Amino acid sequence: MALRTPEEYRKSLRDGRRIYMLGEKVADVTAHPLLKVAVETVAQDFALTESNDPEIRNLFVFPDNETGEPISRFFKTPENTADLEKRSEMIARSIRLTGGLPFGKDVGTDCLNAVMVVADQMGNEEYKERAKNYLRFIRKNDSAMCGAVTDAKGDRSKPPSKQAHPDYYLHVVDKQKDGIVVKGCKMHITSGPVANEIIVTPTRQMREDEGDYAVSFAIPANAEGITMICRPGRGEQTPYEFPSGAPVRTLSEAMVVFDNVFVPWERVFMCGEWQFSMLLAYTFASFHRFTAISYKIPIVELIAGCGVAMAESNGLEKAGHIRGKLAQMAAYVETLKALTRAAARDPIMYGGIAMPNPLVANMAKLHFASGYHNFIQLVQDVSGGIITTFPTYEDWNNPDTRGFMEHYLGGSDKFTTEERLRLIQQTHRWTASAEHAHMEVTTVHAEGSMEAQKMMILLEAPLSEYANLAKQMAGISG
Repeated sequence: MALRTPEEYRKSLRDGRRIYMLGEKVADVTAHPLLKVAVETVAQDFALTESNDPEIRNLFVFPDNETGEPISRFFKTPENTADLEKRSEMIARSIRLTGGLPFGKDVGTDCLNAVMVVADQMGNEEYKERAKNYLRFIRKNDSAMCGAVTDAKGDRSKPPSKQAHPDYYLHVVDKQKDGIVVKGCKMHITSGPVANEIIVTPTRQMREDEGDYAVSFAIPANAEGITMICRPGRGEQTPYEFPSGAPVRTLSEAMVVFDNVFVPWERVFMCGEWQFSMLLAYTFASFHRFTAISYKIPIVELIAGCGVAMAESNGLEKAGHIRGKLAQMAAYVETLKALTRAAARDPIMYGGIAMPNPLVANMAKLHFASGYHNFIQLVQDVSGGIITTFPTYEDWNNPDTRGFMEHYLGGSDKFTTEERLRLIQQTHRWTASAEHAHMEVTTVHAEGSMEAQKMMILLEAPLSEYANLAKQMAGISG
């Protein structure tokens, strides 16, 4: 098969998967009024690989090194800086080209790349071969895949083995001749409801008595025993929103319950090797935070653009206090871009696999997360309170009220009143809506918390070199 069409992807989701949302079982995710928006968002991954534009196709498609068939570039294991730069560009361009983050293969391949690194570090030839065979499988089937890393966790002060019940962390409950049986729950799984495959990795360091929790595997999303309970995202554009001229794009998250799920041995990549659980979590985090900072670039560019355009629509783009805020916004965006480039240009090599520089990738993610709320405040400040109090598109279309809106809601003569209102609607979406409130929380917690990034920065930064320099300059020996 190699490359699928968007319609082939949609058809593959009608597979009997067990999905719940808003208290009801979902019969067909492709027809559900909320989930179908997530389906169409991920479907853009498949639309991009069949593009007729040679430049776009060359970015999103590459020839399989074994078969020569065209496959998604997401399935290219990064071998050098150029591969990482292409991956970053592909993620960012997918948003600019489609109006949303498809996220159909990004996280799953972050997990698989980490699995391949750790299998090599273990020196486990069987795991290495299983990972390679799984890569061949997803290449052949052009699978949409998600990653399942974060466990339910229970009491955060206690390790997995000391919880009130053992299922707060996903674990092996039985080992059989043909495979393993697992039980537990993975949380916050983006694109889970609309993925073909789920790849599972540990979320933390496991102890010697927690070998059953040190498990990694891949499983079809419709496997027996898997149930997903989904958060409702936004649906199609509502009548009260000023039209944007672009389709609505959004993703869906789910808690994924594994209720005695059987996994064949050929799909198991770790089972009991607790000593390597932290390495797998750490390596995944390095790959995934690089993905995160790559997709956040076009988003913050757009949000900054809302601030710049709103200043223009208000006639204040040349005001000194406004220009100072625009400078802060630009510095925030361009620092993120510079750090993302640096993470790709100084990779760590593991057995022929290029991992984004973990120190720089975590610095970039911390910069993004710790500065995001202040960045949004700047845009809100520049834009004015109208981004949260403006009348609706229904009022604009009502002849009784349109005249008042036309008369009073104008701004700079560079914009018509309707253009200004459309811009206000767009700025509202990215800085003042319920959708954005969700985004503010995911900024803090998605791809790891800020404390997780600080922890990895402390592990990677040459702190002793800093101290030695200070001691040397102070005349302290030893």
